[in-house]
Amino acid sequence: MSTFQTDLQDLIPDLTRFARSLTRNEDDAHDLVQDCVERALRKKALFQAGTSLKSWLFTLMRNIFISGKRREALDRRSMAMMDGDQSHVQRAGQLNTIFLKETVAAMSTLSKSERQAITVLGLYDGSQQSLAKSRGEPVGTVKSRLCRGRAHLRTALGMDASGMAAA
Repeated sequence: MSTFQTDLQDLIPDLTRFARSLTRNEDDAHDLVQDCVERALRKKALFQAGTSLKSWLFTLMRNIFISGKRREALDRRSMAMMDGDQSHVQRAGQLNTIFLKETVAAMSTLSKSERQAITVLGLYDGSQQSLAKSRGEPVGTVKSRLCRGRAHLRTALGMDASGMAAA
């Protein structure tokens, strides 16, 4: 056995105490000591003779510990993101459901022409020109029906123009 290995073996109790102070868990401390000894043996060529082996091993152990903690934090974050991605579609909240029901009820209070203008132009993304052409009316008439329908809908829902500007 080389002097490096002998000195390393002599420092295992010190490494164990340091590992316990880092991990605060006996089993994790033993795993950390084992990882440190294994890495020290693999990286023996990086150790500079004449320097403190104990300091080199403590630095090596501390770096292994920090890298492990970073890896655990990254794993937790990625697992949290994966758990959050399981539900791509979120059900509407209670407020949205109530607002939708109120809007549908308020739509039924509008005149047929206003309701049609809002439905075709607002929900189906139709153009004012195509709606006017299909009804055989001027575009200005369709625009005014849409404007009046929106105003009646806001009134029925209890929304004023200043509240809409803030939202």
